[in-house]
Parts: sequence; C-alpha cells; structure tokens
Amino acid sequence: MLKSPPFPLSIEEIDASFLSEHLSINIHNFQYERIGADRGMLGEIYKVTIQSDTGSQEVVAKFSAPRKEALDNAKRGGTHERELRCYDELLNSTPVSIPEIFACWFDEDSSEYLILQEFIDFDQSVDQINGITIAQSKLVIEEAAAMHAHWWEHADLVQSSWLPRLNDDRRRTNLTTVTRLGWAPLTEILDESGNTYPKISGDNLADEIDDMLCDLSTSASTLIHSDLRADNLLFNTSGDGVMIVDWQGCSFGPSSFDITYHMIQSLTIDDRRQYETELLNHYINSLESFGHQITTDEVHKLYRNSILYSLSIACAVPLINDIEKPRVKELAFSMASRTLAALEDHDIDFGQRT
Repeated sequence: MLKSPPFPLSIEEIDASFLSEHLSINIHNFQYERIGADRGMLGEIYKVTIQSDTGSQEVVAKFSAPRKEALDNAKRGGTHERELRCYDELLNSTPVSIPEIFACWFDEDSSEYLILQEFIDFDQSVDQINGITIAQSKLVIEEAAAMHAHWWEHADLVQSSWLPRLNDDRRRTNLTTVTRLGWAPLTEILDESGNTYPKISGDNLADEIDDMLCDLSTSASTLIHSDLRADNLLFNTSGDGVMIVDWQGCSFGPSSFDITYHMIQSLTIDDRRQYETELLNHYINSLESFGHQITTDEVHKLYRNSILYSLSIACAVPLINDIEKPRVKELAFSMASRTLAALEDHDIDFGQRT
C-alpha cells in the first residue's frame, strides 16, 4: 500500500529499525552501495545488504533524484506519482515481470518518494549505448505484448484519474516543456559529433510533439510503460528472461509507443534497420498469442507515427541529468542519433512548420 510522509529522503536517513519494520524481519545491521548511476536510471538507487535473524539478503532502496530540475519535471508531469500508483494499483494484476515491491512512500507536495523492492541479479554487460541483441529484444516485446493485451481498452484504465492519455494536459505540458528546453543542449551535443539535423527551434519541435500526442491519442489504447529502453530492462544472467523497471512514464496510450521507442532506443541503428519488420511481426504474433489481434498495416502505421516521441525523450536527457557526466552525454547522443536515423529511414520530415 502506498504510504504518506514522513519517510527517509536519502540513504543516510535509513536505519535498521526502519528496515526491520517495513521488511518484517529483525535486522541487525546493513551496508549499502549506489547502483544504476551509469545506466541512466531515474532516481538514486542503492543495493542494501542486510544481516538479520534469517541471514543475509539484498534489497533495493530507490529515492527520487534530488536535482531540482528532476523534481520540477516530476511535479509537472506527475511521473513519480504514476510510477508508485502503477506499482500499487495495476502491476500486481498485470502479466509482466517486475521486482517485488515491499513498501513505497510518496509526498504529493514535493514529489519525493522512496521504494523498497526486491534486488534482481541482472546481466550487467547489457548497455543501452552498445545495444541489445535481437533475442533480448524479442523477450521485451513478449513482455510488452502480454501487458498490452491484458489492458487493451480496459474500463479500469479509461476511468483512472491518475493515468493520463497522450493528450492529457499534464503529459502534453511535460513533454513539450522538456522538448522546448532540452532541444538546444541536445543539438550542442549533436554538433560536437558532426551530426546533421533539421534546423528547427525548440518551440517548433515542441509544437510538433504536441500535434503527435493529440493525433495518436485517438488510437486504441492500453497500459504502456513509455520508456522501454535497455537501461530500464533487467535481463537475467541465463538470457531467458527480463524484468521491467522505472514505470514513471506509464500511461494509457497506443501500444506503438512502447514498441517503437524500444526498438529505436535499445537496438543499434544497423540492427533496427535489419530486423525492424521481423520484430514488428513478432509483436503482432505475440499479441495474438495473448488473445488480441491487430493488423500488420495498423502496427506499421502506428510505428511510423510514433517515432518522433523518441526525440522528445532524448531532449529530456541533458535537461534533467548532469550533462557534465560523460555517460549522460553519450546517452543523449545515442538516443538522438538513433531517432534521427529512424525518422530519415521512414521519410519523416520534421521542422517544416511555419
């Protein structure tokens, strides 16, 4: 159950008695280490190793990022609340693989939060910038298809007050704001690498993102994650399973948002070009295996119309993260260049508004 303040806002504020109470075990001592900082994960995440009456075990403590830009973005878009409510109200009945959540807290006034969850021993060689394999991508597509089929035009989501559609005012405001403010620093990164891109202002690009959101909001909708890139995917070490984390972008929208974004941002440009049709067909077949049918033409049309979304998320990377960190700059460049390549491959011209 989602809990209210007060609660610890940093790892330094957590003690053994707090962990004992909320994990329901008698903890003698614990140690912690920061994880995920090099994977582009939102928030500050720690692996906590605890010693208790039952022995040693590991859990994860995830805090909201303390950067003002990140908290402002979360309040504007309601992203922190969405992640916590999604865990609390939807994912426990959704056929998708996620870590077990032990307890979570949220402060509506500040958008700060804390999640205590299961620690997953994942394949740490996976890296979004390097790209994942086609076999790994198919695992993700199967997880997404199961979730999409389960919640397709579901009445509970239609009536939800906290889960936005694409044309929800808060979602539109948040995505257009990060696009408007993040485009300039993103183009500086592209300029450093000699990449070409349409000479469009952040204001005009934001208007095109807004048009896309409104146009796609009329499509059949389901529960979507909205950020299915490799940094939010924990593949097991045996290579036959994946867990999905970081649900701050969850929404009620077209399934293409998940599949398009996943393929563009998790695969290298060459792999996406070579296997794009095969992976889209795999999604269609996976959906059908879970009881929902969709035509090939519909999937391909929605895929093409959703590509620009990836560019708005690329704009957010240098805006809400520390651009002085090499990993942040590499991630922003990777996300932008992959999106620009997909737009070109599908003959999508943007920046033509007057």
